Parts: sequence; structure tokens; C-alpha cells
Amino acid sequence: METERSSRNPPPAWPFDLRVFAVMAGLWALCLMVSAMVNLGEFNVVDPIATTFAGVRFHGDDARVVILIEAGIFAAMAHGVFWRRRWGLLLALCYMVQVVMSHLAFVIAYMPIQSEWMNVRAAASQGPALVLITLYLWIRSCDLIFDLPLAGGRSRSVSGATREAVSHGDSGAADMAAMVGGGK
Repeated sequence: METERSSRNPPPAWPFDLRVFAVMAGLWALCLMVSAMVNLGEFNVVDPIATTFAGVRFHGDDARVVILIEAGIFAAMAHGVFWRRRWGLLLALCYMVQVVMSHLAFVIAYMPIQSEWMNVRAAASQGPALVLITLYLWIRSCDLIFDLPLAGGRSRSVSGATREAVSHGDSGAADMAAMVGGGK
């Protein structure tokens, strides 16, 4: 007795580089936790911890809390992607889009302030790398998130629709199914 397993398409294989990404995200979460927890000394005038989230600059204890939250996000991302969960990829994509938009908002908001030009320049120079990382994640995970067929392959539902339309003699439906299926 055959099960339905043989009739279904196997899930797409997860690329090895996404696991490498997950390991790097986990290591980054660890680095963020250590940087937020370790106090480099007693500074009465300035606390050296600062971060930007959603275009807003945080300093001191507020920055430590934001960094710990970011570490938790990276740890969740690493866990989800490493164990091949869709939500891990979605979290990674959403977070990277937020980072890109945050950098853009920071650059736009702080550009008129001359004392922040060094920070604006640093954020602007990080922008292209962040966009490339986000695009990399999108390209590598798009078919995994949306269950798209692999490149060069055809989904069985389209070919089944074509077969069904032809067997019923409906040429209009067969033409439409052929167009959707790539004309094969």
C-alpha cells in the first residue's frame, strides 16, 4: 500500500551556506551579549556603549538593553535557520530589512547635524554591505519560504492541470495551463 509521500514533491534542500549563515548569526549573538554585559571600566562622563535601532540612537543602559534584544533576535534567527525552520528565514529577512531601513533613517535624520557626520558617514558606508546581505538572504531563501519549485523544475500541480484540461477537451484551459507552466 503506497502512501501519499510518493506523490508529493520532496521539500527543497536547504543550502549549506544557510547553515554557515546560522552559525555566524549565533556567534554574532554571543558577541553582542558579551559586549553588552562586559563593563570596560567606570566612566563617569561617557558610557562607551551606543547603538542604533529603528533609526534612533541609544546610549548607556538603554543601549545595553537594545543590544541584548538584538542578541536574542540573532540567537532566534540562528536557531531557526540552523534547524531548517521557515520562521528562521522570515525572521532573518525581516530583521535585515529593518537594519537597512534603520541605517537609511539614521542617515537621513542625522545628516543636517554636523557633529554626527562621522557616524552618518559610517552608517552610510555600511549600507551597501547590508543591502547585499539582505539580497543574498532573499535569493537563497525565496524558494524555501514560499515552496517554489527549484529552477528548471516544474510543479506537479501545473502539469496535472494541463493533463486534466486536455483530457476534458477544454483547449482554452489547456492553453492557460500551458502558459502558466512555461509552455512545456
